[in-house]
Amino acid sequence: MRGAGDSRAVQTGKGERRMIRICCITYKDVDRLVREALESYQDNDVEFSIVEGLRTEILEEEKRKVIEGADVAIAAGANAQIAAAAFQIPVLQLRITDFDYLTAVEQGLKLGRAPAVVTYQQPISKSMKEYLQIIGREVENIVYEDTEELQEALSDSRADVIIGATHAVEVGKRLGRKTVLLYPSFACILDTIAEAKNLARELEKERNKNQYINGLLHCSVNGIFLVDSLCRVIDFNQKAVELAAIEREKLKYSYLDQILPNLKLNEFVWGSAQEALRIIKLGGKEMFCNIVRLDNRRSQFDGAVIMMYYLDELKHQIRQREKEERQRKEKGFKAKRNFSDIIGSSLAIRRCIEDARFYAESESNLMVYGETGTGKEIFAQSVHNQSRRKKEAFIAVNCAALPENLLETELFGYDEGAFTGGRKGGKKGLFELADHGTLFLDEIGELSPGLQSRLLRVLQEKEIMHVGGQRIIPVDVRIIAATNKGLEQMDASAFRRDLLYRLNVLELNIPPLREREDDVAELFDFYYKKKRDMSIHQIELTKEAKEILILYHWPGNIRELQNVCERFCLYLKQSARCSDALIRKCMIRAVGEERLRNNILESYEFGEKGATPELVGALKRIFSYNREQIAKLLGISRTTLWRLTREEP
Repeated sequence: MRGAGDSRAVQTGKGERRMIRICCITYKDVDRLVREALESYQDNDVEFSIVEGLRTEILEEEKRKVIEGADVAIAAGANAQIAAAAFQIPVLQLRITDFDYLTAVEQGLKLGRAPAVVTYQQPISKSMKEYLQIIGREVENIVYEDTEELQEALSDSRADVIIGATHAVEVGKRLGRKTVLLYPSFACILDTIAEAKNLARELEKERNKNQYINGLLHCSVNGIFLVDSLCRVIDFNQKAVELAAIEREKLKYSYLDQILPNLKLNEFVWGSAQEALRIIKLGGKEMFCNIVRLDNRRSQFDGAVIMMYYLDELKHQIRQREKEERQRKEKGFKAKRNFSDIIGSSLAIRRCIEDARFYAESESNLMVYGETGTGKEIFAQSVHNQSRRKKEAFIAVNCAALPENLLETELFGYDEGAFTGGRKGGKKGLFELADHGTLFLDEIGELSPGLQSRLLRVLQEKEIMHVGGQRIIPVDVRIIAATNKGLEQMDASAFRRDLLYRLNVLELNIPPLREREDDVAELFDFYYKKKRDMSIHQIELTKEAKEILILYHWPGNIRELQNVCERFCLYLKQSARCSDALIRKCMIRAVGEERLRNNILESYEFGEKGATPELVGALKRIFSYNREQIAKLLGISRTTLWRLTREEP
């Protein structure tokens, strides 16, 4: 809890993402109740501030800043109504239930014969009045608008007990009356906080939605009109003003079917079509218009969106798109892999593929986590090829492969003259080339802080600017990022948390090969069949060879497995004759005898359990070691080894 003038704040949660800010406007006894409730409220998504004030006091400048900085305010009694009128943020009232009223009345009747319930602006509920009549309780209800009226009403009243909120109790005490404080219950305070949190989340969603819609409307290169059910213009962008050739002030709330009669909006309104295309002449030029119907919940016409652009520009855009498509194909900006190319039938990989297929249906950014060599790019390509962007470009870039200044120009492009040696006319960046498609950023954890800031802006604004350029370029790109690092464990100065949360909307964790024991032999067999030529095409893997594959831990994952397979095939080709022993020997050589031996010792927990009969058996079976070699390796005597295996020395 910290002080700020007359205001005091309570903060919960240390998360770095955007938290919900709730301001509690309190006064005296209610302040104590609210603070006790907040002490028991555990939620890392909410940050609280408390402002103590009453009536006009809450309008002081310092307190005003605290309240205006909140998403939602909570207040009781008069404070709630004054705050609602004075501030733009929503204000929720700490409700006093009929049960709270009845409890207070019962206490008041114990203190005197003629209690009065004091309420601000609104009387007690009708049901409460009826209930008091039924039980035979005569209780006066004093309703007031301001402090002066309250003092006058209480002075004139014959009530000997004043029941009300803090302010009414305070005035009652000054007049020498007995008092009972009417306050919200503990549960009510917690319920109101939960309601405030939900309201703040919904408002945040609505704001984001409106910002997105406004961005689309005003950043569009096409003319856009929004009309209501009477075909009146309720919103438009600057391009629409230019196309309609009418003063901006006269356009809003004018009837679009009168400004552009050739659109035949009336026919569209009274028809049943959800969309219509029109070609009209405007200013001597042909205009292409797309009208989209907006219906309300009763499926009645509620308005329309009209998008307009010159027909020549549309034809030019189509030709440009076709040209860019040809260029992408020529440059190889296409995803070549699909989910069917992912080898493995283990539960771990099947779950991973299932998650990836689900994420492919989304447009949200995706973060792929996995150790080196697990196949992160194959998953990224597969997600792209099953998404709605599959016909567009897929471009992969390794963030660790290029220095910062070169990577910046590759990603964002540059204008002519941006630096010495640049291409004449400048160059498009990968974001532009991947427009409407997918950009795969591998090893994202290696991105410099400067480029992280630029990438964050692209994700937020959906626009880029060339290096050395002055023009904003809108882009529609889905980002799939990949890393073999734990980005959340990295220092915030090394990798920005706000960028991480933008990228990590969807999360895919690819299991390492050591967790896919059932897939190792299947994967090796797949690559083995692709590598082996006619001289070894009849040679099949033995049981011992497959056991070696399973016992090895594969720190390099699938990429290492491919390398081992290639070495294994080369060693087989060098041998004139083939036998089970030769296959086992070639496999050990391909993996590396020392690495394999260390993995076997680790698998049988040699460091914790010491030598076991199972470990001795594996060493004999895999390496064909004799008893002397095994005893030396394990650091035990031959007698101890004999006891373990119960063999004759």
